[in-house]
Amino acid sequence: MNSKMINPWESIKTPKADLSARRIDHKHPLDIYWAKDRLGKYLFVCKLTNECKLPPKYPSLFGIEVTSIAETKQLVLSLKNPSDWELFFSLCNDIISATRVLKPSAIVPVIFRRIERWREFLKKDRQKLLPERVIKGLIGELVYLSHHLAKKYGIAQSIDFWTGPEGSPQDFNIQNAAVEVKCQIGTSSPKIKISSAEQLCGQLDELYLFVVTLGRTEPESHDALSLPNLILNIQNILEEEGHSQQLEKFQDALLNIGYVHSEEYSNYSYIVASKKFYEVSGDFPRIILSSIPNGVCNVTYDLELTNCEPFLIDEPWVSAV
Repeated sequence: MNSKMINPWESIKTPKADLSARRIDHKHPLDIYWAKDRLGKYLFVCKLTNECKLPPKYPSLFGIEVTSIAETKQLVLSLKNPSDWELFFSLCNDIISATRVLKPSAIVPVIFRRIERWREFLKKDRQKLLPERVIKGLIGELVYLSHHLAKKYGIAQSIDFWTGPEGSPQDFNIQNAAVEVKCQIGTSSPKIKISSAEQLCGQLDELYLFVVTLGRTEPESHDALSLPNLILNIQNILEEEGHSQQLEKFQDALLNIGYVHSEEYSNYSYIVASKKFYEVSGDFPRIILSSIPNGVCNVTYDLELTNCEPFLIDEPWVSAV
């Protein structure tokens, strides 16, 4: 899948007056456009319907202005610096996706909620791309969500189970069970990093460890996985099934992690070499919270997977399908 990001404003001529615009998606419930004004500014224009009520004031974003044209009932986002077009494009696509399956009367509150989430996100110090260890970890979580949990519970319910981005010690809480997902690269020694003592000491009745081993590959390879294609597949299913709230929750989770779409993420492409599921109980090798002396904090350690072999099991809810 080609996830190359193409600048949609480049092909639009700068007008001598008013706006030049190109409609984005005829199937969207609103008329939405990429546009340029006479100064060559990049614009995102939403033509609202009569059911849409505009709020009395608009949020301000760094480098992006939000205005409206009352007589034509248009909401306009304009970019101050064209060099920031990739970030602006991602914000606009976030809005397009979040509003695609909504009734017109519900659209404006969601647009402004997405803008507010981006305003919070843009306040944070962040790198353009996530570090590779975070990329791999997120791929592992999305593989587990879409290729495992969704097979049993459906994609919408699986989004609810994904609690790691909200600050939970484990990545997934599934009814009375917690699952921690870890990734390793196939060329490395079979060990994983446990980033806190809490990760393998769950508060729920059951705790499991899912380890996916990845191998680096070219983006064009058959079965290649990357963040852009995993995320797009999940968003497409949520849109097709009409799960607007879950779609917005998924978008929030990605922003919490620090992910904003960039074509450079396609360079980090992998194939799944193996997947293993462990029951974390009894003598499973781990540091137990109650054994940590007072005054010791921020515990991290490496776990050798060869010593975890006796705890390998079939994934209970998947094998029950």
